[in-house]
Amino acid sequence: MSLLKPVTPEEAKRVWVSIPNPSARRVAKALTLSGRRVHHSTVARWRAQDWRPVANSLHPLEAARQALDMAAGVLTSDPVAGLKVLSDEDGREIDGLSDRELLREASREMLIAIRLVSEVFPSQLPLLLQTKTMQTATLLNALTAGLRAAVGGPQTIPRSAGAGRSCRE
Repeated sequence: MSLLKPVTPEEAKRVWVSIPNPSARRVAKALTLSGRRVHHSTVARWRAQDWRPVANSLHPLEAARQALDMAAGVLTSDPVAGLKVLSDEDGREIDGLSDRELLREASREMLIAIRLVSEVFPSQLPLLLQTKTMQTATLLNALTAGLRAAVGGPQTIPRSAGAGRSCRE
């Protein structure tokens, strides 16, 4: 379920050639202001590698969701099912949503996944720490990364998209 399209080196290169006196920071800022968040060091790396395509680049929210889904196997004892075992709700329709709405929906889904894991985790924590310490650490790291991505997600929406309104409406 990839809701968000990550920035590609080709897109960054198009922005690079389109702006006067380009720099990695200016390109990253232009892309971020358009609602497509990318770090300036990523743009600089792509340029240094002659804008070589990236294999399977994921949006931070999507990457965090996948990491949490895999790490949830320690709670469910089912590496295939992941978070689906903990959730009752079906996926919502995403066709026709704007980039702003997709980003909000992806952040919302990440926070729901974190809540579901957080409800099951405390009851299993003593046993997990005794028997699966490394897997528990991986789950905690995935929860942290998911929370950072979900909280950072709505902030990637350009201010002009909702002029004067809060990103957390």
